[in-house]
Formats: sequence, C-alpha cells, structure tokens
Amino acid sequence: MRNFVVAVRFVVLLSGLNLLAISAPFAEETEMDMDLMQTIESTNDNLSSNISLENAESAKADAQTLNELFAVVEEHYKKEVAAGNDVAEALDLTKKSIKCSSEIMTFLDQKDFESAANTATDLARTCKTCHNFYKED
Repeated sequence: MRNFVVAVRFVVLLSGLNLLAISAPFAEETEMDMDLMQTIESTNDNLSSNISLENAESAKADAQTLNELFAVVEEHYKKEVAAGNDVAEALDLTKKSIKCSSEIMTFLDQKDFESAANTATDLARTCKTCHNFYKED
C-alpha cells in the first residue's frame, strides 16, 4: 500500500511538472481559448487531488500555475470590459479565483490542508458560476 501511495504521488508530481512546463506559453498569450480553459480545469483537478493527498509541494505548484493562468483570463476580461462588453461579473469572478489560488498557497505553506481544501472548493464553485454565464458551447 505504501508503494502505491508513493507511486501515485510520483505520477501526480510529474503531471504537475508537465502543467508548469506548458503554462508559460499560456501566460504570454492574451486571448483565451478552449485549451487554456481545459488546462485550468485539469490543473484545478490536480490541485484538489494533491491537497487530499496532503502533497503540499505539488499542490502549491498547481495553485501557482492556476494563479498565473487566471491572470491571463483576467487580462482577457479587462480588454472585454474596455471594449464595452458586458463581462464585469466574469472579471470579478476571475479576480476572486486569483485570490483563492493565492490563499491556497498561503494555507499550504502553513500545512493547513483543511483550509486549503475549503478554499479549493470555493475556487471550483467560482469557476462553475462563471461557466454558467459565459461558457461557450
């Protein structure tokens, strides 16, 4: 059983490292696309798993990646608002997502996995709320 847990942690760590490697190009882009949203969704799933496993290092890497990716989303919605589009709520939800991912990193530094998990749940709800209004089919 112990070997299984070690193997799972190793796989999760490798997944997190792969996501970090692909997140840099996204941070340079200013337009959102489905790949960006799918990366956010996948990273968010990994974050929850890593928090559940109490794997602080990998969870913190996931939270940092999310923070960077949400910054790209925030820039997109800032441009949309400046262009006169009615997406102010999406911008607010994105700012909330950035705040949640930052708080998660703080909780992980403190080894407060319960608070990190609760905040990760809030983050997932924030994403779902935004998708209910703005997700393209």
